[in-house]
Amino acid sequence: MKIVFIGPPGAGKGTQCGLLSEWLGVPHISTGEMLRSLDSETGGAIHLRIDRGHFAPDDFILKMVADRLSEEDCRRGYLLDGFPRTLVQAKAFDHSMERSTEQLDHVVHLIVGADELVQRLAQRSLTGTRSDDSAQFIQERFRIYEERTAPLLEYYGERGLVREVDASSSPEVVFERIRVSIGADR
Repeated sequence: MKIVFIGPPGAGKGTQCGLLSEWLGVPHISTGEMLRSLDSETGGAIHLRIDRGHFAPDDFILKMVADRLSEEDCRRGYLLDGFPRTLVQAKAFDHSMERSTEQLDHVVHLIVGADELVQRLAQRSLTGTRSDDSAQFIQERFRIYEERTAPLLEYYGERGLVREVDASSSPEVVFERIRVSIGADR
């Protein structure tokens, strides 16, 4: 299965992709993790953009994702977490898939209320694992999500790919909801 996960910061995309990756036996591809692991020479300017709550440049992300999807472990499918984030990325990704006669199976939209999201991100920022979870960047990340990522729901919705999932419960409950929504509950 080829699945894109969409949701605001703190919705649980990484958590759910990790669980589903194990269940389906396909790789969880997190562009955020890929970007955070860049060496300082390549990633310095990109890290600065991310630390300020902005996205990495589309052309850079598109190449990085294309290179990763060309690897052997992606032949049976993959779970994309953090890509595409913009309409430009989605259209370019679709174009590349059409050339290879592939297509997405689902776009899972994780829905969580704003208060819950703020609480989750505040909790996550206490661990200090992600510089973009600091209080000063949380509101900016929400604004950018609404402006650039949310329009993807309409784009993919027109093709009947979007699976809306209430992600306000425990990770285990959300995982079951996702499996049912994509028909992988057997």
